Amino acid sequence: MSWRSDYEQELVYVFQEAERLIDAFPSPLNDKGRDYLQAFSPLNPSGTKNHICYLLPFWMKPITELDSRRYRDLSLANVFVMLYFFIQDDLMDTAPSDWKEQLALGNLFHLSMLDLYRTLFESSSPFWNYYRAYVTDWSMAVAYESPSVSLSPAKLAQKAAPVKLASTGALLLAGRRELEPAVSEAIDLVLATLQMSDDWADWEEDFDLHNANSLISMIASEKSVPHSQLTRTDISNAIYIDDALSRYSQLAQANGEAFARLELSLPHLAAFHSHLAVKLTEAGEQLSKTKTQLLGGGFTYWLSQNKLGN
Repeated sequence: MSWRSDYEQELVYVFQEAERLIDAFPSPLNDKGRDYLQAFSPLNPSGTKNHICYLLPFWMKPITELDSRRYRDLSLANVFVMLYFFIQDDLMDTAPSDWKEQLALGNLFHLSMLDLYRTLFESSSPFWNYYRAYVTDWSMAVAYESPSVSLSPAKLAQKAAPVKLASTGALLLAGRRELEPAVSEAIDLVLATLQMSDDWADWEEDFDLHNANSLISMIASEKSVPHSQLTRTDISNAIYIDDALSRYSQLAQANGEAFARLELSLPHLAAFHSHLAVKLTEAGEQLSKTKTQLLGGGFTYWLSQNKLGN
């Protein structure tokens, strides 16, 4: 079982269909839209991968058992969710020279998203209440984000709340609404660990830009100092000398344990979380190993790693 490769052919269909819909946008926004799609396509080797955005509908199969076409429909809709909210994030983070085109393109993505959902859910469907709730969560998270962030999984997951339109949509189509609270909690746990993985990869950039970062916030909490008083050296020492990354990865492991306690039959989602948590754990273990070797082997180990004279 592979959370990614099991659905490669499905994703070929979904992204080809997304490209077809974007091609119908008025020119030249269709060209910009196609380029934006390619930047996030899993079919593009150099594209940014956001697997949960478009794979989550397929991962819901074991507890929803819908017609295969429904999973493709939900995945396609979530592609446009991804595109729309990523453009919003881009515009909030920076002010690109083409911001007017970006804003216009985002609205076309939003229209496409709504068109797709309207084919699946009537206006009276509870889906639209969940839609309002998830977008409200996202709005509050991005509007009032501060450098110091809560390590609560529910809080860490808020910025990605619209992803849950796919899982909740599948549950509603399958008549399994009673599972929404547990599934929502499970996805929050996964989204939190995904955010933690991103924060580990981006901590230096986030520090420079004064962005929210859960790893930096954990270190500030451990040192009992305000986030703003930490220096880059403080953070580096905590990570590379004081094993902060190992403790950080334990929080991701705890998310996995909480996921297991929900007893949901979602093996691909669980495997995806395990993949994220293992990567964090391995990174922490590697740093601890390197520190031990440096302390034990000293200058000889340093020379072997830097290979002076080569």
